[in-house]
Amino acid sequence: MTAVHRAAVIGLGRIGSRFDAEPGRLQVWSHVGAYLACPDRYRLVGACDPALEARTALGSRCPAVPVFETVPDLLARTRPTVVSICTPAATHARVLDTVLEAAEVRAVWCEKPLAASLADGERMVAACAREGVTLVVSHVRRWAPLWRRFRERILDGSIGTLRCLRIAMPNRLWSIGSHAVDLALWLGGPVEAVTAIDVAALDENGEPARPALLALHSGGYAILQVTGLRRGLIVEAEAIGDRGRLALREDRNAITLEAFALSEAYQGYDQLGEAEVEPLPAAPSPFVAIGAEIADNLDDPGWRPTCDGPAALAVQRVLEKLDAPEVLLEALG
Repeated sequence: MTAVHRAAVIGLGRIGSRFDAEPGRLQVWSHVGAYLACPDRYRLVGACDPALEARTALGSRCPAVPVFETVPDLLARTRPTVVSICTPAATHARVLDTVLEAAEVRAVWCEKPLAASLADGERMVAACAREGVTLVVSHVRRWAPLWRRFRERILDGSIGTLRCLRIAMPNRLWSIGSHAVDLALWLGGPVEAVTAIDVAALDENGEPARPALLALHSGGYAILQVTGLRRGLIVEAEAIGDRGRLALREDRNAITLEAFALSEAYQGYDQLGEAEVEPLPAAPSPFVAIGAEIADNLDDPGWRPTCDGPAALAVQRVLEKLDAPEVLLEALG
C-alpha cells in the first residue's frame, strides 16, 4: 500500500495554487492542486507565502490547511516529508537551504528553472545529494503523454537519424525558454555549442527573447524558435530525419508523421508523402503525474526522477549561455 506523505507548498502564486482558479482551466495546473488530486498519496499539511493576498486565497480554497507567512514557521509547525518550492527562481537556492534544515523532508519538488544562476543550481543539486533528499524539477512536458509519445517516435527510428529539431514557443527566455531548452535536450540529446540572436522587440516582463541554434552531440542541430509575444500561445515541435518528418502541435494534442518517398517530379530526390496523423486521448495533468511519481517511488533507493537535478543543470547551462552577450551573433557592419 502506498504511504500517505505530508506535503507542503512554499509560494502560493499562480504555479503554487492560483492557476487552478482561472476561468476555463480544464485540468490541475498547480502544486496545491496536484496534492489535493492525490488524497490516497498526500495530505496537504501546510503552505506559506509572504503576501497576505496569496495566503487569503489559499485559505479560501483550502480552509482546513494552515497557511504561514514564513518558511521556518511552516516547516516547524507541519513537519512535511515532501515540499514544493514555487517561489521566484532567484529565491530557490535560499529557500532550499531552509527546507533542508528540516530533518523530515525526503523530497523537494522545485519549479523551473532550477535557479537564477548555474552556480546556485549546482549548489542546490549538491546540497540535496549531501542530505539524501530527492530533487525533482518541474519541466512538466516530460510527464505529458503527447511529448512522451513524440520522443518515443524519434527514438524508435520513425524518421531515421535525427538531423534537425525545432521547438517553437513564445518569448521570455527564463520563464518559457527554459521549457524549450529542456525539450531540445530531452528530445535531441546533449548540446555541444550554442548561438543566439537578440530580438529586443519581443522582450517582455523584463526577460529577453533569444531565438537560438544548438549544436547537438549527435551531429544534428536544434532551433529554438521564439514565436512572438506571450499572448500568442504557439507551442509546437518538428523533428526531421533521413526517413521523414514528425510534427507536434500541443493545442491539437496530435502528432503528424510524413515519410519520405521517391519524388515523381525530381529524379534522385525524395519528397514528403501523405501525412499520417496520430491523435492522442485527452491528457491528464502533468502536475498530478509528477506528484504521483514522487509518492510512488520515494521509497525506491534506485529511483531517478523523470527530471532530476543533473537534467535541470544541463538546461541551466544552456540558459546561462543564451543570456550572455558573447553568445549573440554579431551584427553586420
